[in-house]
Amino acid sequence: MFGRRKRNDDSSGSPTADEAVEGATEPTELDEVADAAEPVGAASPAAAGGAAAPSGWRVDGPFDITEVDDPSDGGRRLDLGGMWLAGQPGVELQVQVDQESGSLEGVQFLDGESGLEVRPFAAPRSSGIWAEVREELAASLRAQEAMTEEGDGPFGTELRAAIPATLPDGSPGFQPLRFVGVDGPRWFLRGVISGRGAVELGAAAVLEAIFRDVVVVRGKDPMAPRDPLALRLPAGAVQAPEEPGAGDPLELPERGPEITEIR
Repeated sequence: MFGRRKRNDDSSGSPTADEAVEGATEPTELDEVADAAEPVGAASPAAAGGAAAPSGWRVDGPFDITEVDDPSDGGRRLDLGGMWLAGQPGVELQVQVDQESGSLEGVQFLDGESGLEVRPFAAPRSSGIWAEVREELAASLRAQEAMTEEGDGPFGTELRAAIPATLPDGSPGFQPLRFVGVDGPRWFLRGVISGRGAVELGAAAVLEAIFRDVVVVRGKDPMAPRDPLALRLPAGAVQAPEEPGAGDPLELPERGPEITEIR
């Protein structure tokens, strides 16, 4: 998002070939993708002259709800149930809502030509799962003839991929993606960076700051590892009247990021 746990579970975040086509770019070699996606945003220990950051490094976030005094940070973050999120000026937050159940299925930030999908999952109490998920994800992507490579990023080890895709003009291309993951206490937070932020140095800095600022709410109920934490629309978010040709904008409490509901 390796094979020590044989499990074919979509909740681990493995994309399908169809899901990877959107936002495809011109053909490129994986090493070019990886070189362009060197750590940006907050400096890693390696950048400061120390050892490389281990997977799941959480010096400055993301946070567990027990690690913050006020998860809303004075109203700056929005309560989505399984996590609290804060945006940045000019960054749009899109949500996918199941029309039958009303449950929140996906959360994505859009910053210009870069995107970030964020999703929290349950994890075992004794150990993290990002290394295992990363291995299984890489195997799944390679089965789709994608090129994959691990590298050091601002959150520890990340997975970089270039997935074969067809461009709008019909020519062959690649969809570059960066999969970042952080292991917390009984939870795992996955981020998928796409677009320019997956290939251009510094282009994902704002999105990485948003990911680092997430507060995860695992809850005390027993859950199977990798089960997604339940998400919901923030309190006070009301669907605004639809406009022709537009998505489903939501009216939000003051100081929250702009949210658009997509079906």
